[in-house]
Amino acid sequence: MTNATLDKQLMITVDNRVGALAELTGIISEAVINVVAACAYVIDNKGFILFVTKNNKRAKRILEQRNYNVREEEIVLLNLENKPGALQVVSQKIADIGIDLTLLYGSVAPKGKTSQIVLVSEDNRAVLLAIRKK
Repeated sequence: MTNATLDKQLMITVDNRVGALAELTGIISEAVINVVAACAYVIDNKGFILFVTKNNKRAKRILEQRNYNVREEEIVLLNLENKPGALQVVSQKIADIGIDLTLLYGSVAPKGKTSQIVLVSEDNRAVLLAIRKK
């Protein structure tokens, strides 16, 4: 089972400091918005936090009201069967059409049946079509 859709992720830039992620997730959870995917990393003392939520528009508005720098980025949200080789099949389809991935992150619970993967590429629509192709 492979399911892929175009979606958006929120990209928040913060100064790298203890508690920054806790503040952001606190704001989002206070608004009763569920986070369905998250990624965070630091480059040159700047924190980059990426969220896919159940209501990105509302989350973005609330964070901007609190003076956070928030950008939206188109993504491919991919759900795969949790089994060996599932990601390889999808990544081969993308390689076969010659499109470079610029970001990939995801996870699955130890006994989960599906993995949720976030992909960003130079052409997300073409990637989506390639994934859906039998």
